[in-house]
Amino acid sequence: MARGPKVSTKIKREPKSPAQRVAEAVAAKAEAIGAPAVQVARGMHAIVDVPLRDGGRVVTTQTLINRGGTPVARWKAAKLLSDSQVDAIDYCETLWSRLGGKGLVMDLARIPGTGQGNGWAEQEALDDLKRIKGYVPVKYWSLFENVCRFDMAAGFAGSDLTECRNDQVSAARTTVQFVADIIAMKERLI
Repeated sequence: MARGPKVSTKIKREPKSPAQRVAEAVAAKAEAIGAPAVQVARGMHAIVDVPLRDGGRVVTTQTLINRGGTPVARWKAAKLLSDSQVDAIDYCETLWSRLGGKGLVMDLARIPGTGQGNGWAEQEALDDLKRIKGYVPVKYWSLFENVCRFDMAAGFAGSDLTECRNDQVSAARTTVQFVADIIAMKERLI
């Protein structure tokens, strides 16, 4: 009787990728603590340090982080703004926050006509913003304020400066950088 090649009866499995191992570890931990599936999905997009049953640990540094839905947050994360430009934008955001947001819901506990209780801070912020507005042309300030304060999409804001759809975002970013540089220079933030 002739013997043929020896055939293995074991099933050969593909090696698991690190992402698959982490997914299994996160799922095992979620199952152990009774976490809902949403938390497991969130865990897949964060730095995970999960103890395994055999005593080892799985640590991944591959993450998916949302750097913000605003153009300024994305530009900051991508390092497209210099430190002085970031300081100028942060300074203006501080002044805008002192003004207080005019809410859509009426505060029934507030006495009409009395303000919000921080009148001096509001007036100082208004004075500073009025002075800063005078540094640049109105069109540039309007774009700067729309993008930095009201989170307007850069492409939409840049459409006032150019009709070329490919250049609208870069035109908005360049304008924000220019205005921020002027503010940093005039307010001595450099």
